[in-house]
Amino acid sequence: MVAPKPVILAIQNDETDAPHLVGFWLEEIGFEIQVLRAFAGETVPTHVPVGIAALLPLGGHMNANEDHLHPWLAAERALLKDAIDRDIPIFAICLGTQLLAVAGGGRVEKAELGEVGIYTINRLDVADPIFDFNAVPAAQWHEDQVTVLPAGATLLASSERCENQIYRLGSKSYGVQFHPEIDLEIVKWWEAEADDAFKDSGKSTIQSEMAAVESELIATWKPIIQSWGREVLKTIAPSSHHLLKQSNQS
Repeated sequence: MVAPKPVILAIQNDETDAPHLVGFWLEEIGFEIQVLRAFAGETVPTHVPVGIAALLPLGGHMNANEDHLHPWLAAERALLKDAIDRDIPIFAICLGTQLLAVAGGGRVEKAELGEVGIYTINRLDVADPIFDFNAVPAAQWHEDQVTVLPAGATLLASSERCENQIYRLGSKSYGVQFHPEIDLEIVKWWEAEADDAFKDSGKSTIQSEMAAVESELIATWKPIIQSWGREVLKTIAPSSHHLLKQSNQS
């Protein structure tokens, strides 16, 4: 009998921002991605459900504190706080990393200069088993940013406009301000559904920027995302090690 796959719960905050590439990459190494469509009214639990190996809070056009407009955000922050307290792995993306910061006692504010397009991220001189690079491109789409890290967090990387690009929290949780999950098709969709970050960027399109580095983005971020996934697999049932071995042999 085939053992069940370990489950990562993805919280989708915006119709246009699904797990996409990150979900595919984690499925490749043996995970099942369960998507909770918070934007569509599905209930966000305030505690990590039994059987969930990790959380994947995703991006969105809203501010991390706009509970009056998006009432599930309070529950999502409580869910992330529960995961922080229990050291359940989290990989938080853009809005997700802002929600994670607030859940951990940090702060999110509107940036003086947002980032929409391709920007270089520089790793700090801090050892980390997952994020091991020097200067690499990343796809950005945000006007808010984490200005105070959550309690106990370690800053790993910055960009010229955004100091807190990547941080580590606990043993296997990370927040990233950029969007490793998107490709050119997602960029086209986001431009067609232009939010304030795009409207305020002064750019008419970033499609040429994205197309020029799309293959490099995948080559950079896929192995990093999968390295995080493999670390998560090490923390759960032995059957997951079997899945990992199979995925590495395929």
